[in-house]
Amino acid sequence: MERKPAQRGVGVVGGGIAGLAAACFLARGGAEVTLFEKAPIVGGRAATRESGGFLFNRGIHALYTGGAASRVFEELGVSYGHGTPKETFVLDGKELRPFPTSPSQFLRTNLLGAGDKVALVRFFAGLGRARPGDLAGTSLKGWLDAKVRRPRLRRLVESLAYPLVYTSALDLVSAEVFVDKFQRALKHPVHYVDGGWRVLVDGLRAAAEGAGARVVNDVRVESVEVDNGRARGVRLRDGSVVRASAVVLAVGPRDASKLVGGGEHPALRRLGDGLVPGRVACLDVGLGSLPSPDVPVVQDLDGPRFMTAQSLYSRVAPEGAALVYTFKQLDPRNPGDQREDERDLEDLLDAAQPGWRDVLVNRQYLPRIEAVGVLPTAESGGFAGRPGPRVPGLEDLYLAGDWVGPEGFLVDASAASAQSAARLVLEDDPSARREVTAGSVR
Repeated sequence: MERKPAQRGVGVVGGGIAGLAAACFLARGGAEVTLFEKAPIVGGRAATRESGGFLFNRGIHALYTGGAASRVFEELGVSYGHGTPKETFVLDGKELRPFPTSPSQFLRTNLLGAGDKVALVRFFAGLGRARPGDLAGTSLKGWLDAKVRRPRLRRLVESLAYPLVYTSALDLVSAEVFVDKFQRALKHPVHYVDGGWRVLVDGLRAAAEGAGARVVNDVRVESVEVDNGRARGVRLRDGSVVRASAVVLAVGPRDASKLVGGGEHPALRRLGDGLVPGRVACLDVGLGSLPSPDVPVVQDLDGPRFMTAQSLYSRVAPEGAALVYTFKQLDPRNPGDQREDERDLEDLLDAAQPGWRDVLVNRQYLPRIEAVGVLPTAESGGFAGRPGPRVPGLEDLYLAGDWVGPEGFLVDASAASAQSAARLVLEDDPSARREVTAGSVR
C-alpha cells in the first residue's frame, strides 16, 4: 500500500550555506519549511572536519566581507570571531619578498622598475573608476592585455588575480569577477573564521530552526515531483513523498538537473549548457609548529599557487600548532595531473615553510575540489549570465547556490540567491505561509 504523502509548505534540498540561508528567510517569512540534507551533517562545502584538534575546512576558505554574505549573516544574526591576514609575501623564483599591500608600498617595492610603477599608478586609477558590470563580457586576459602591457607589472597583477578568481583560465573568466572582488578588498577586510566555517553553518542552522524550519540530515532526495509543469514536492530514497507548495534546490547545477526527470526536462537540461565549474587543488597541513611564522601568506609570481597559515589569525589549531592551507587554481579545460599538482603545492610549502615535513601531524589533499559551482565567464556575460532563481518552464521550483543569480561570487552568490529565492517563493505563493508562533519547530 502506498504511503500517504506528508504535507509541508516548502521543501529545501541541500544543507549548505545557500540552503540554510533560504530556509531561514522562508521560515521568517511565514513558511513551513523542511530542509533535506543527504550527508550526516549539514554544511556542504562549508563543513569543517576536526582531527586531532585541527579544524580543517574543505579546502582553503576565506570570507570576503562587504558583500551579500556579510549582509545576510548580519540580517540573520549569525556572528563569528575572526582574524585578518596582515603580511603577505611573494615567491619570486626561489626568493621570498614582502608583498606591497598599499599603493604607497607598491611605489617603493623593488619588484617593479620605475616605468612599471608609473604604469601601476595609472592601472590603480583606472581600476578604481571601472564599473565591474561594464566588463562582464570581457575576459580578464583581454582586459589585462589592454590595461597592463609591461611584462613585470603583468606578472604581478596576474599573481593577484589567480586567488581572487579561483581559476588559472584568465582567458575564460570574466574581468567583472576580478574588478568586483579587488575593489571590495580595498575597502573591506578578509576574515579567517575562528573555529572554521562550521561556525557559520551552525549559526545558520540555529537561526533556521529558531524561526521554525525543520532541518533533517542523512536523508537523500531522489527526485522532485512535477505535475502539470509545477513542482509538487520531493521523493525520498525510501520511496516516500513529501508534498510541498514549492521546492528550492540549493544544490549544484548537475544535481539540480538530475533531480528533475533525471535531467530530461527541457528546463533543467539547459542548466548544464555552457556552465563551467571552478575546481582547484588543495593541500592542507596540520603542523606541530609553524617553521616560519614570519611568512604567513605567500602567493607565487610564476604560477597560480597560494599559501596561508590561517592559524596565525584564527583559532583553528591546537595551542602552539599550525594549520596551513595551500591551493592551486586550475584551468577547467585542462586540469592536468593530480599528483603533479600535489608536488607543486608541496614545493610551495618547501619554499615558504622549510622544514614543514619534519613537524607534519595531519594532511588533507583535495585534488579536484569544486571551489565554485560555475565560473562567471566572459562568453556567458559574467555574473548576469548565471541562471536566475526561477526555473523557466517549471512553476514553484527555485534555485539557490553560488552558481545562481547576478550578484556576487562564491559565498556572496550563495547568500544573495538564497534570499532572492525565498522572497520569490513567498511572493509567488502566499499559501506557503503559515502563522508563526513562538517555539513552532516541528
